[in-house]
Amino acid sequence: MARIKNISTVDLRFLISLIKEDFKRAIEDINIKNEKHLRKELANFLELTLPMNVKVEEEVKTNIGIVDILVDNKYILELKYADNKGILDAGIAEVIRYNELKMPILMIILDVAALNPETITEYCRYYKENNANVIIIKLIKQRENSNEITSFLKDNMSKKKYITVEEILKDYQGNRKSLYVALSRLEKRGWIERIEKGKYMIVPLGAEKGKYTLNEFVIGSMLVEPYAIAYWSALHFYSLTEQIPNTVFIQTTARKKKQDVKIFGIHYKIVILKSSKFFGVRREWIEETRVNITDKEKTIMDCLDKPQYCGGIVEVAKALKNGDFDKDKLEIYASKIGNSGVIRRLGFLCEFLGIEISLPPIKTKNYLYLDPTMPKKGEKNAKWRLIINLDEKILGVLE
Repeated sequence: MARIKNISTVDLRFLISLIKEDFKRAIEDINIKNEKHLRKELANFLELTLPMNVKVEEEVKTNIGIVDILVDNKYILELKYADNKGILDAGIAEVIRYNELKMPILMIILDVAALNPETITEYCRYYKENNANVIIIKLIKQRENSNEITSFLKDNMSKKKYITVEEILKDYQGNRKSLYVALSRLEKRGWIERIEKGKYMIVPLGAEKGKYTLNEFVIGSMLVEPYAIAYWSALHFYSLTEQIPNTVFIQTTARKKKQDVKIFGIHYKIVILKSSKFFGVRREWIEETRVNITDKEKTIMDCLDKPQYCGGIVEVAKALKNGDFDKDKLEIYASKIGNSGVIRRLGFLCEFLGIEISLPPIKTKNYLYLDPTMPKKGEKNAKWRLIINLDEKILGVLE
């Protein structure tokens, strides 16, 4: 399914048209069982179709009730599986209450032929009298050969670890709404599992859905572009720390709305950098996938730049003490990253550990904390203009 681009917000008329026409076609051969099923299908459809900056939320709690779906924080979607009059009766009260939220209301009714058309029309009149927009969906038999689309997707998935809707659409020329239906079916059958909007992990034959997963770095590589696995995650990759981070750290220059996400039980932290700080990236093969990761020297610079993402300065000191580094790269990167704090921390640690290194002189008069993650007290080091706020016992271990 093609994601709609080049719009920063969603117009009400556009949203009504999208649901009334495109969503209706997308679910033509799906046996919608109940209102919950209808809500899931519509929410998935909107997430795949609308731009990524448009938020789609299910079952949103408000001070006057729970909204079925909230789109872009301003459109209320209430869904009714019209198999009895009681369901439609409840809709009248809901519409009246939600008018207090001062947002446009879309009442979406799935006509399952359990009530006569006149009854549904009468309820629609009540909804409209209370300022709701009404969409009635009557399902008809699917005309497309969904088996052909599913076969196309399976061929596209061959020998791959994951697929994206954007990638599929480069080769797919058929009905995009039917593509959405096919993806939804493959997910229900356990062939694929959703990572985030428009991105799916392929579950190998014989593997159990819910228990199989990809390497966390491979999944991390799908979340943003450009990217690099960095900070504590890179330290661990190079065996420069004994600690096992419970978060995968990823740096990027791109804007990402959600910078903290949890996927298949793993926490991912996306750190946004200025483009001038994004360098020193290499490619590594992980589970037959090439993944971007900061090289060892850039990893040290990043951790000195943002110690909160590596477990603190002590982890950097251990890495410098035990690791094998290109000293020329360390010197070049220290100046290139554009943060005098990096130079100061690197200079102090190298001097403390007896590592010879040539760094620019410190001209600033202000003092920084050696470790911003530790208590804000300690002795001043005039040479490096640092407040050494590490416990003496910790420093003693490093000597």
